Amino acid sequence: MNHHHRINFFKKLFLFCFCIGIVPVITLGYFSYAKSSALLLDKANRSSAESVEQTRLRFEQKMKMVDNTQTQFIGASAVISAMEQRLDSSNYWLYEDLIQSIHRLQTYEFGLAEVYLVNLYQDWILDSRGQSSFEQHYLAKSIDAYVGIPKASFWASMKLPWYEDGNPLQWNMALVKKIPNNSIKPMGLLVAILPCIELNKMLPQGGEPGEFYVLDDKLRVIASAHPEQVGIDLSKEPVIGQIQGEQLEANQFQTDIGNDAYGITYRKSSYNGWTYVNKIHIRDIKQESRAIGWLTIAICLSLLLFLLLLSFQGSRQLYRPIRRLYDIILKDPDTPKLSPRKDELSWIESKLHMLLSNQAQMSHQLKEFFVHKLLQGAVGANEIMERSDSLGLSSWKSIRVLCVRIDTMESTNYKESDRDLLLFAIHNITSELIAAELRLPPVVINEFQVTVIGSHAELAEESKAEAYGQGKAIQTAIQDYLKLSVSIGISSAITHPADMPGAFLEAKEALAYGVRLGYESILFLEDMHSPLMTVPVTFPQHIVSELTEQIRLLDEGRANLLIEEFMVVVANKSISHQEFQLYLMRLLVELLRLYQDNGGQMQDLVLNEKAVVSEMFLLKSNKEIVVWFQTSVIRPLIAHIEQRRDSLYTSISDQILTIIHSEFDTPLTLELCGVRLSYHPEYVGRVFRKETGFAFGEYLSGYRLQIAKKWLVETDMTVTEISERLMYNKPQNFIRYFRKMEQVTPGQYRELFHSKSKRAAEQQGTSNAEASATKKE
Repeated sequence: MNHHHRINFFKKLFLFCFCIGIVPVITLGYFSYAKSSALLLDKANRSSAESVEQTRLRFEQKMKMVDNTQTQFIGASAVISAMEQRLDSSNYWLYEDLIQSIHRLQTYEFGLAEVYLVNLYQDWILDSRGQSSFEQHYLAKSIDAYVGIPKASFWASMKLPWYEDGNPLQWNMALVKKIPNNSIKPMGLLVAILPCIELNKMLPQGGEPGEFYVLDDKLRVIASAHPEQVGIDLSKEPVIGQIQGEQLEANQFQTDIGNDAYGITYRKSSYNGWTYVNKIHIRDIKQESRAIGWLTIAICLSLLLFLLLLSFQGSRQLYRPIRRLYDIILKDPDTPKLSPRKDELSWIESKLHMLLSNQAQMSHQLKEFFVHKLLQGAVGANEIMERSDSLGLSSWKSIRVLCVRIDTMESTNYKESDRDLLLFAIHNITSELIAAELRLPPVVINEFQVTVIGSHAELAEESKAEAYGQGKAIQTAIQDYLKLSVSIGISSAITHPADMPGAFLEAKEALAYGVRLGYESILFLEDMHSPLMTVPVTFPQHIVSELTEQIRLLDEGRANLLIEEFMVVVANKSISHQEFQLYLMRLLVELLRLYQDNGGQMQDLVLNEKAVVSEMFLLKSNKEIVVWFQTSVIRPLIAHIEQRRDSLYTSISDQILTIIHSEFDTPLTLELCGVRLSYHPEYVGRVFRKETGFAFGEYLSGYRLQIAKKWLVETDMTVTEISERLMYNKPQNFIRYFRKMEQVTPGQYRELFHSKSKRAAEQQGTSNAEASATKKE
């Protein structure tokens, strides 16, 4: 293999030296450019803000001058006097005075196109061309809309109707003042028309950057550098929406319009609600910063070229000793074959660590293998004695086996397929938490993580407390790092390593008691073997009996409470785990027997009895057992009984209805029906009411009433005969019941029916005669 091409370390050394120089150069260049760009952007923003503010001041200065002159005009005595009279030949001098005043208001300085003096009560309007009727004036509708605005003085946009769309003179701003001044219900109005083209002249001209426009209080363009934009409604534009949403008098921000970035500067006027906006393309702002950027790049490239040459020469001098050492390593035939991407130092390091790594790995694997054999009883006494010193067993006063089991993976982010990986993680956590001198290497056996721990304590209680503390630390760390619930079983203390297989079985048996104690338990087997277990205990048959009764009554809620009560009682009994499993088996058998007694087939509820028992014994907490019984046994059992009972109810109800319909003229009673159907009369009556909604006697009387009505209209039987046929003791009882239900006596019912039939026949005969006569004609 040719190794002479391997100069990776030289490349790394050269790149390191070069990066030491390149980072400061690039950083300095970047910050220089960024700082200059920020200063230029800040300067442009300040310039834009000053330009917007100066524009606003120019506008408001002119607006206020127009406002003041109009205020002086409406305060003149001639205007006030004119509001109370008509303008005709008798008021000629007043008319001339008002005309002259209106002409003076239309000075070149103000730029007003027209001034209208309106008298609302006397129906006249006066402008520079003379007087006319207000109602017939071409601006009457626009001016009349200003009357209802609850302001004494305001600016409003006005679109003159005699100009075509697109004409710059079409849009104007109207200053409206109510006469008398500050009145809510005015006698008249003074309307001064200022063309928007005059407003455009006050916008920044020439070298000012950006695009200026002014919006009125309704967000309509009233002034713009582009006259064709005047009158456009911008209320739905995103930029204007952002300006309105910012509840600020003035601000600056950047936004994207189309595919271009723009800087927006705005100022809202508190005088008339107008908004002054300057929109500048970011590209225009950054023109100067681009020139600075190119200069910065040129300087940085020059410095980088110098650093490149310096780094190359310095790295070559530093690499020469490494190269000589690397050539010596390559001459060794035992040099490992590493990836060509490894550099020279990696080869040297790998060569030095290979033997140490292999030795440590094999030693650890041998220890884990020895622990596996030791826990399974596959190690002889001689081998245990030989390994005791190397494993530290000889210094321990007592030994315990600690067994960790995952409680559940429900409500976690893990799947059942992650169990092996989780056990490996628990293996690592245990290795870190328990000091190496107090344990053998942890191992994983089936679903358990098993650790043999030792103690130097003289007293058994001290040893037990140490084991509990270690188990608690492991449980807490697993919960913190893995967010996983685990239970831990701890065996009794032993003194000889040969007893470890029995201790391992004890730790697993202690975990089995966790079913009754719930999740996250730490269990010692000696605590489970209480002296009270010698006292005879009885199976809670009274709870099971009530449970089966509630299932028969289809009360699932009460049945669920009873199964919970059963588990509480059984869990609190001082019994062994084997007896606890036997109690569960008895409960399951009682419920299966109830299912069978109600006509159910066992294979419909339990496909495989052995699989069900195994599934029940794999449950790890009282809560899981309760939920399993509620969902897998009780609920299907109640559903089966309810379905069978509904079918039985329907059959009984149908049979009773058949008896009533066929034997209504016989002395029927509920007792007689019960005897014929082989059920108790009260049960038959309850089922019939549930299925039909009627009591037995109520339905029988109703059906006999329908038969009586049929006989009254279809036969000549007397009322007495009908009452006797329908099993009434006296005709008076039949007549009384008939009148109660139909509001008439049986005889009246028959007469009414016959009279209606006779009238219907006469009407039918008349109709037929008329039809026949019409046909002849």
